[in-house]
Amino acid sequence: MQKKLSITKVAKYRGYYFDRHKMYEIELEVSGQPIGKGRPRFTKVGHTYTPQKTKEYERRIHAAAWAEMAKHNIDQTLRPVAVEIIAFMDIPQSWSKKKRLEAEYGAISPMTKPDVDNIAKIALDGLSGTIFADDKQVTSMKVKKTYCHPDRGPVLYISVSWTDEGA
Repeated sequence: MQKKLSITKVAKYRGYYFDRHKMYEIELEVSGQPIGKGRPRFTKVGHTYTPQKTKEYERRIHAAAWAEMAKHNIDQTLRPVAVEIIAFMDIPQSWSKKKRLEAEYGAISPMTKPDVDNIAKIALDGLSGTIFADDKQVTSMKVKKTYCHPDRGPVLYISVSWTDEGA
């Protein structure tokens, strides 16, 4: 005799089960070669500042996040969030056709700069204040670097998800 299951709404999302709670997910893409968070710079008198290239890229991430939030009419969350980041990097033009094909089909992974931790830092700093209030809300993160398809071009893909549990 089989045990009768109770009738409750259970959603499965990437291996996690959420009982009777709405799941939110915001996905965004920032076109162009992904960059990592630059090291702080120092002036001659000892003041620190963030490099301009880093500031500009954080602004692009911030703007893309706001656009997605407005498009889906979702407010900033104060809940714990899970973040997935995939940096699709350009395949070097100088590589042979064989090596370029290997990179295109995932046989070769990028082991060049920027480092994945610096990609994560710039992405989280760009998202802070938009989708979530502070990066301390991130309880799970997956970061990956891979080569992009030549027809698609380099892009930074970011997905942020959370539930309304306890809200």
